[in-house]
Amino acid sequence: MKSNQEDLVSIIIPFYNEKNYFDECINSVLNQSYKNIEIIIINDGSDNEYIEYLRRIQSKNPDRIFLINKENEGVSSARNLGIQKANGKYVSFLDSDDIWLPNKIEYQLNIIKKKKINFIHNSYLVLGEDERIIGKFIPTDLRYENLIKSCDIGLSTVLLSAELAKKNLFPNISTKEDYVCWLKIVRKINNLHSDKEVTTIYRRRGKSLSSNFLIKFVNAYKVYHNFEKFGHIRSIIYTFRLSIYYLLKENLIRNKYIYPIDFRYLLNFKNLSFENSFILVALNMASLSYMNLLYQNYNNVIFWIDGVCAKFIIKDYVKTAGRKVIEKISLPSSIENVYLCGKKSNNQLLYIQDKLRKKVEFIELPYFNSLEDTSKFKLKLKNNSTVFINISTPKQEIIAKNILKYNSSKKIFVFCLGGGIAMAAGEEEIVPDAIERLNLEWLWRLKSDTFFRLKRLIRTGSVFAFKKIFKYFSKVNFKELV
Repeated sequence: MKSNQEDLVSIIIPFYNEKNYFDECINSVLNQSYKNIEIIIINDGSDNEYIEYLRRIQSKNPDRIFLINKENEGVSSARNLGIQKANGKYVSFLDSDDIWLPNKIEYQLNIIKKKKINFIHNSYLVLGEDERIIGKFIPTDLRYENLIKSCDIGLSTVLLSAELAKKNLFPNISTKEDYVCWLKIVRKINNLHSDKEVTTIYRRRGKSLSSNFLIKFVNAYKVYHNFEKFGHIRSIIYTFRLSIYYLLKENLIRNKYIYPIDFRYLLNFKNLSFENSFILVALNMASLSYMNLLYQNYNNVIFWIDGVCAKFIIKDYVKTAGRKVIEKISLPSSIENVYLCGKKSNNQLLYIQDKLRKKVEFIELPYFNSLEDTSKFKLKLKNNSTVFINISTPKQEIIAKNILKYNSSKKIFVFCLGGGIAMAAGEEEIVPDAIERLNLEWLWRLKSDTFFRLKRLIRTGSVFAFKKIFKYFSKVNFKELV
């Protein structure tokens, strides 16, 4: 459903010394399907280097991005200034490390107009610092009697009328400021409408102010005592109740709302379509143990069957070794660019060029000390590109995810082949057929890099066994791509 895009929407983003994730944040706004927007960035007293960074961002879209610099007074003051400066008929908030899905504004506006409401909040995914999806929250419609028990509204999912926002500013409190605001609003309009469509990815960071439990507990008490005017005893009781509801909500986010997740797997490589971007990944013990790294992109992920552990998951198990994948694919003529990404190898370049009969360019990856470091890597590619990654799991999956993330408007096809390319190119010894038939490649490979491989095997094997015992794979569906 397309919106007529006649109403201006003001998007308010408070900013304070945030650089690691802001590119992704602002791009998620600029790439919205709804184009009649103004983006108001409130710089809340950031250091000089960040001011220059924001000016560069604004200079690329001066007609859409408005930068306001102010002294540091906290996020409430920043949002309130943004609300006061907003020219739109509607207002939406976005924290500087969160991400919107491309149709967020358009989708919500259509519902607001259809239902004739002036406030909406939506479902959101929760992303950890290691780039794994922790879970998903699904909201419900909220009246005062529900909201006073638990703040079940994701701030970065909210879209409301500017008139309502201007009459209900945020209080001066370090956390829970949005909770106070929603409580004020719900008393005036009686119901805060919800929708189950995921529109936002909320990034949870361990060092953020909102993650400090003591501060949250004290501010929760202030919500009830200072703003709702409850007595001391009642405020303490309500604060403890809020904490209990928070734990219950965490269980729903992590263990219920996120499932089921539908992944696709491939048996016949002729069914591999190059119409939409995808990530092709081996289904084996390693990928199964790191599977929640792929939740954010599950619609784009396609598995091919590799590894004996897939037998426990896929009934029609037909194995394809990683070294044989390139032999089985046929790139369409529309593919204009082919890349080898990771460790440089002339043998691998020549092998891919020979098999695909296309020129291959090399993109070298730096050494990543951790998964968090890997998640910060950004790579822009041309449209209609195919990428072969030759580094190990799970870093190759994180790189693949980032490639799709930072090239969201393009068609990009990523093959996570790890050491399979090296083996196909003759750089590593091929597993003997007898060993492969017995599904003992993992044991055979321990003869080289023994300590590294053994440590990884123990880690992934333990996680896989834990997930299997506790029936994790009954929540994750695998459907054949036909």
